[in-house]
Amino acid sequence: MNQLTISDKIETCFSIEKLVNLIEAQILELDENLELTSEEIFEIVCQESHLNTDFLKQALGCKCPFALIGFINELEFNEFSNYSVIIEDSNTHSQNVNQPAI
Repeated sequence: MNQLTISDKIETCFSIEKLVNLIEAQILELDENLELTSEEIFEIVCQESHLNTDFLKQALGCKCPFALIGFINELEFNEFSNYSVIIEDSNTHSQNVNQPAI
C-alpha cells in the first residue's frame, strides 16, 4: 500500500504553501493590468497553475481570483489534488474525473 510518510506530508504542505504564494503573486501582478477582467485572471491563473477551473468555479460560486487565494489557502494537502489537473504526458492533459464533494 502506498502511504505518505510524515515527511512526505510536510513536504507536500510546504509545496502547496509555495504554490499558493506563487498563485497569489501572479494574481496581484495580473490585476495590475487594467485590461484583464477578474474572470480572465482566474482563467489564466488556473490554467498556468494546472488547476481545474470548472471545479473551482463550482466550489467558489464565481471566477474571482481573490476568492481563489482564500479558498486554496484553506485546503488541506489531501484536498488540493481534487482541484488540480493531472498531466498525463507532455502532449496531452487530462483533468480529474471525480468531482470533489462540496
